Amino acid sequence: MIDPTITCPSCKTEIKLTESLAAPLIESTRRQYELQIAQKEEAIASREAAIRQDQAAITKARETLEEQVAEKLKSERKGIAADEARKARVLLANDLEQKAQELIELLQCAHV
Repeated sequence: MIDPTITCPSCKTEIKLTESLAAPLIESTRRQYELQIAQKEEAIASREAAIRQDQAAITKARETLEEQVAEKLKSERKGIAADEARKARVLLANDLEQKAQELIELLQCAHV
């Protein structure tokens, strides 16, 4: 099928009617798609930034938790060490008292 043409009254150039009608529509559609693509890219960039912020927050929370666990562990170790030292002193005191009692009994037996 032959496209209809029009002749420019100034320069006498023949212009296909479909091209002259389609160009503004094509340009409008192109701009519309470019705008949509720009908006989607902006949305993606925004989501990526939010994800990076979330990851940073998670990393910081993990580090804080690890520090808290380490501090709690250190505290518990000190408590256990102090508890064990106290138990050892009590056992040693009992053992010394028992040895002293045995020594007194031996000395009493020797004097008798």
